[in-house]
Amino acid sequence: MMDKADNRNYCVFILSHGRPDGVNTYRTLKKAGYTGQIYIVIDNEDRTAEKYIENFGSENVVLFDKMAVSKTFDTADNFNDRRAVVYARNACFDIAR
Repeated sequence: MMDKADNRNYCVFILSHGRPDGVNTYRTLKKAGYTGQIYIVIDNEDRTAEKYIENFGSENVVLFDKMAVSKTFDTADNFNDRRAVVYARNACFDIAR
């Protein structure tokens, strides 16, 4: 088990959209004793963004520009609704940096 000093080098990204009251991964990590930083990653098209901030605090919610991220790679489909986790997953590389 890591001590608290080691946790500053690690964090968890939880990718979410439209379920600010149902982030089960967050509750599970806390229940299991995880003490490191947890960030909830949401996109700017999420209408429930304010509720995420209310629930987890603005310092723990990371908002990314979904349209901007969508232009950085080819999803290999011809749909334009951007209803896939791949945008948040790809955004996490820049967020982590």
